[in-house]
Amino acid sequence: MRDRLFQTVIAFGGIIALGLAIITLALTPLTSIAPVQATVDMSWPNCDRLPSGQFSRVLVGVTGGLDFHTNNCAGTEATLANSYGLYINSGNPGFPRIKQLGVGPMHCPNNDLICYSYNYGYQSVIYAFRQAQLANLHSTEWWIDVESVNSWTSSKLANRADITGMLAAFGSVKFVHPIVGIYTAPDQWNELVGNWSVGLPLWLGTGDTTASDASHRCQVDSVTGVPVGLAQYTLTKQRLDYNIVCSAYKPMLKYF
Repeated sequence: MRDRLFQTVIAFGGIIALGLAIITLALTPLTSIAPVQATVDMSWPNCDRLPSGQFSRVLVGVTGGLDFHTNNCAGTEATLANSYGLYINSGNPGFPRIKQLGVGPMHCPNNDLICYSYNYGYQSVIYAFRQAQLANLHSTEWWIDVESVNSWTSSKLANRADITGMLAAFGSVKFVHPIVGIYTAPDQWNELVGNWSVGLPLWLGTGDTTASDASHRCQVDSVTGVPVGLAQYTLTKQRLDYNIVCSAYKPMLKYF
């Protein structure tokens, strides 16, 4: 039962991922990798010291570092740019939390880790959408932040099911047609979900501290199966994360 359920979950998630990524894949120049511009991302750590000035584009964290948590200054951060996209944290803390919060859409057998992981991921996106609405944030660009610093199970299959549930939730929202990507670093992605080509654009966490170093990341192989769209670097003195915008990302901008 569990194997069949997981296969169903992953298959459904693959359909959702394909639907969300199809515009990107159709327009992405796979051989064009030169960076074209930079953007900035910010979330709850920036709330106590919001940057001054106006940015051309910002990616705002809707959730506050963990899933089912709120970034209370997300609305203000979005006003610091001419345009914005959104991202949310992900995680899979296992039982009992996923059973408490994973209350649908699937009816799960008692203590089925895969099924409840799917539901937990699904509900975490619904929560994030509600928080975005409360902050009057509306965007078709959404990224799922997948980092090992958040709570995860030791089961790569359960963690995949969690992210698959998140993708299904994005596909279920009727009032918006989101383009979804994954923020992660290759070592963390492989640690959490294994060798999983999910078929979504990659926002690459690099650990770099200069734009020059980050720009070379546009050329690396993508763990998600779609070329790198954004490559992050940190300017420590400014306490801000910037991102090189790779050519693979540029065609998506017209849809955001």
